[in-house]
Amino acid sequence: GKGDVYGLPELMHNVANHEQTPLRSTLRAAGYTDIVRVPTRTFEEVIYPSIKDLWYEGKLPRKFLGETLDRRNLDAKPGGDRRKAPRHDRLIARDRRRQANKSGPDMMEFLVENRFINGTATMLIDLDRCTRCDDCVRACASGHDNNPRFVRHGKIHGHFMVANACMHCEDPVCMIGCPTGAIHRSPGGGEIVINDLTCIGCSTCANSCPYDNIRMVNVRDAGASEAVLVDPARGHAISKATKCDLCVDHHGGPACERACPHDALKRVDMDELESLSKWLNR
Repeated sequence: GKGDVYGLPELMHNVANHEQTPLRSTLRAAGYTDIVRVPTRTFEEVIYPSIKDLWYEGKLPRKFLGETLDRRNLDAKPGGDRRKAPRHDRLIARDRRRQANKSGPDMMEFLVENRFINGTATMLIDLDRCTRCDDCVRACASGHDNNPRFVRHGKIHGHFMVANACMHCEDPVCMIGCPTGAIHRSPGGGEIVINDLTCIGCSTCANSCPYDNIRMVNVRDAGASEAVLVDPARGHAISKATKCDLCVDHHGGPACERACPHDALKRVDMDELESLSKWLNR
């Protein structure tokens, strides 16, 4: 996250012991990220002398401690017993291991690999709790003119599924290229919504969504016939983009989540890893 440091334990060890220990972990950005790279020579000459005492005494802020889980072989002072790492650091390493286990490393890799981590309202379904009653789909349809805004299927990891529902991405590429600005963030809560009045059915947003969470649907007559409306100029059915809007015009939040009788469905902000971990490990 913001202000984090990567590779510090290895650099501290290398400078102190005149060795070249490789990095113990890799770093991958799930979205646009600004980084500052400090050259090794600059670190050795400027940074290391000013932080080495704080480092070995375990007084550096947690965000500077890196992602290395087992630091016993990296923390010892030059010439000292490497097994005697500062207790503060060992406790932090243990805490990181426990947190990683709660979140599930395999699950996190699945979410990152499929770019679900970009979502601020990703729909997760616990398949062990879900009875396939479709109450969530019916609740969505009832609030959107009989047109459900999501599909209850998607990629699965273990017994969890990420459903095909708009995730209201942190970086919504679907908004790029809309000729009328019909797809936009709502002024109130920042949800990504589509204005039916200005949508011209060009499919730009649907084609841009990397998750296939925007569908083009035929517009029907609001009357009793519910006939598909046809563009007289082209002779084709009129279609418009549709997707989950998080029930922005309804009280109480997403109807799909509220309707689930088994607490099997959750809209998750992927920035809130602690909340995600608690839900996954109920």
